[in-house]
Amino acid sequence: MMYEEFEKLAGYEVSYEDYVNVIEPMYTAVNLSKQDFIKCLDKKRFALPTKAEMMKAMKKEAQHLYEICGGYTDFKSERRLEDLARTYAKRFFGVTDTVESKSYFFFLTGYEYPELKRGCTYPRVLVIGRAEYEYERITLVKTAV
Repeated sequence: MMYEEFEKLAGYEVSYEDYVNVIEPMYTAVNLSKQDFIKCLDKKRFALPTKAEMMKAMKKEAQHLYEICGGYTDFKSERRLEDLARTYAKRFFGVTDTVESKSYFFFLTGYEYPELKRGCTYPRVLVIGRAEYEYERITLVKTAV
């Protein structure tokens, strides 16, 4: 069974590393039909998060950072959000943030006191693009202003 065929039959995406190192060797070791083999797998273990699930997780982290803004800083949450954004941009748009690349992703910040553009900042919008083309702009935190 090929990687693309597996994803099509299973109905979810898996990492290529998981497929090559775990799924394919397991499939060749058992005597089951493709459909029966796929039913035996633990989807939670192998399925990559969907676009909606990743977006929900990013918005949750950004909302947390917005709520604590001005009180304290959560560096672990900031790092999780940045890692999620990096993974999202690479997986769905092929965008990386390497030096030689013309692709980009960055956060537009919001301010604790937006009318003054002062105070604590938090990630408000995620922007993903390449060269002069912007692929997606995701509002992470919706505020009244």
